[in-house]
Parts: sequence; C-alpha cells; structure tokens
Amino acid sequence: MSRPEIGCLQNNHFMDLKTQIIQEYLTQGCGFRKLAAKYGISRTTICKWVLIHQGIHNLPATQKQQIYSTSSMNSSPQKSTATNQQTEQAFLQKIAVLEKQLAHQELRAEVLDTLINVAEKQLNISIRKKPGTQQSKK
Repeated sequence: MSRPEIGCLQNNHFMDLKTQIIQEYLTQGCGFRKLAAKYGISRTTICKWVLIHQGIHNLPATQKQQIYSTSSMNSSPQKSTATNQQTEQAFLQKIAVLEKQLAHQELRAEVLDTLINVAEKQLNISIRKKPGTQQSKK
C-alpha cells in the first residue's frame, strides 16, 4: 500500500477543522468573532464558510442571521432615505441658485445688447463685428 501524501493529510485536517467550526456555529450558536478568536481564522472567512455550507445543504438562516439581516435591512433604508432627502434638498437649492444666476445673466445680456443698439443709433457707428471680417494687420 502506498502512503498518503502529507498535503492530503493536511487538507483532510483543514476540512475537518472547517466542518467543526461550521457545526460549532450552527449547533452551539457561537458568534463569528468568538470562533475567529478561538481558531485564529478571520470572522469573514468563517462567515463565508457558513453561508456556503448553508447554501449547499439548503439550510435556513440561523436566528442570529435573521436578526442581523432584519436589523440591517431596517436601518439602511432609513439612513439612505435621510441621506437621499438631504442630497435631493441640496440639489434643489443648487438648481434654484443656478436658475437665478441664469436669469441674471440673460438680463445682463439683454441690457448690453440694448446698450449697443442705442450707441450704434446715437453715434452712427457700427460696434458689432460683421460676419466674415478679418483682423486688420498692423
């Protein structure tokens, strides 16, 4: 008989440890942080293992997962709604300021145009540039 390779033994040990951690979470209700501290594996890794295990075996979410999921769903829309309302209000204020500036600039352009028309009539000179004229060479 051939001897199993060391990598294979390590892989089996890893899978046993992984299964043990998942089962400890699902059956004993230990939190991800507690398991991470106990085994020296990041809590996000443990969380991913548990979610994948639950998906593969079609297991329902634990009570902790349901509470966390519900609480995060309830708090996020309120925060985002408040943020959206603030952002929308800021945009509306900016639009009002820009519309006021636009009206002022349109009025300014009309005044300048009228000023040029009056100056051309009273002084009998052409102020506006004629189309197609070239700059004079000095």
